[in-house]
Amino acid sequence: MKIRFWALSLLVTVATVAQLLAQPTAKPPTTADKLDEYLTVSAKLHRFNGTALVARKGEILLKKGYGWHDVARQIPNDTNSIFQLGSITKTFTGAVILQLQEEKKLSLTDKLNQYFPDYPQGDQITLEQLFLHTSGIYDFKKILYGPDSARVTRPVPKEWMIEQFRDKPLTAKPGTAVNYTNSGYYLLGLIVEKVTGKPFETVVRERFLKPLQLTKTGFDFINLKDRGKTTGYSFRKDSVLVPQSPVDSTVAYAAGGMYSSVGDLYRWSRVVQNRRMLKPESWEVAISPPNNGSWGYGWGITTMDNTKKLIFQNGNINGFGTFYVQIPEDDAVIILLSNVDDVSDLTSLDPIATDVLKILYDVPYQLPANRKAVAVSETVLRQYVGKYQLAPERTLAITLEAGKLFLQVTGQPKFELFAENETNFFLKAVEAQLTFHKDASGTITQVVVHQGGDIVAKRI
Repeated sequence: MKIRFWALSLLVTVATVAQLLAQPTAKPPTTADKLDEYLTVSAKLHRFNGTALVARKGEILLKKGYGWHDVARQIPNDTNSIFQLGSITKTFTGAVILQLQEEKKLSLTDKLNQYFPDYPQGDQITLEQLFLHTSGIYDFKKILYGPDSARVTRPVPKEWMIEQFRDKPLTAKPGTAVNYTNSGYYLLGLIVEKVTGKPFETVVRERFLKPLQLTKTGFDFINLKDRGKTTGYSFRKDSVLVPQSPVDSTVAYAAGGMYSSVGDLYRWSRVVQNRRMLKPESWEVAISPPNNGSWGYGWGITTMDNTKKLIFQNGNINGFGTFYVQIPEDDAVIILLSNVDDVSDLTSLDPIATDVLKILYDVPYQLPANRKAVAVSETVLRQYVGKYQLAPERTLAITLEAGKLFLQVTGQPKFELFAENETNFFLKAVEAQLTFHKDASGTITQVVVHQGGDIVAKRI
């Protein structure tokens, strides 16, 4: 999973106004119209290929498929399409653990060595740290892209999986730093099995899937016979969808081994919204991490406009990308399931989720455009290097690395810039453009950021 969603929501947090004069029309477009237009354009530009559901206050505004369920057979995605979930699985893992804590069968304060006596430094690692990504345990996801990438498309023993991370050095002392790791959730799944005496998958089915009638949700995607099962792809050379072999659920397991549909996940969102299946106080714990951290018990946590709590999970697993967003205060839900992974920056769901959220909250946004990068000499690029003032405490830094131009806003990740010409640049990771301006002497004095309006940043 990539944790860059809110870094992409706006390049700046300064309020901007970009009002357009309303054109006289008999019927202005509804939120649903805008959502469909945006996703239709995104699908045509190969930015989104999947199924989307957007709802507010119990009303489904959009539920629709885009792009191809199966390219070779020319079958389009629809509302019955089923996708591997990746990290959205973690929301179910968290719910199971919290239920077991309610039943006093375990505690988040338990040490790992209580369940795995020989686990290295297990006496220093708690179950809570496995959730909060502060355990320091090595992330096994790296094996999906290494020499064993072919093996993970078939069932693997749990012992083999544990060997992939058990004896690796810790990334930090337990409890001292956040380092995202799927391995913690893998161990949580094994702990569920030790406590209940049942396979983790059976526990999830018995406690949640069957009672909620989530008939399109489960494990073992590879052997799924449902007609809604989609083919997973990678977008290569920004033009070709290449089929990918799915990762077996015994590998992704409690960290990312489930599949589902937008309809089933919306039903799951009703459970979260209405605090069902768990005690209300347990749900509050799930989405209220200690010390105002970014990770809860199965959920990523942030705020919108620095006021409203936003909970999310997003997954990326061979051939599939997913994004789930919920704002409990407004009962707003966004579910994006794609059968294309984010090997290409163009197919990352981060900017799609960001723009869908903007549309839902009537914030200015831009329709995706088919922009093509051109080569620009390093001499030209070098003149843009420097810092530009976006706000009193926020700067935009432009750097040149190995002949490529990069942008980084204070407190946010670094993103590559692509040239449309010698003065206009764009990002592939988010719908935003930059225009550099010179004074009469030919010196670069400012850059204008085009993203839901125009923001002028003076060079400093």
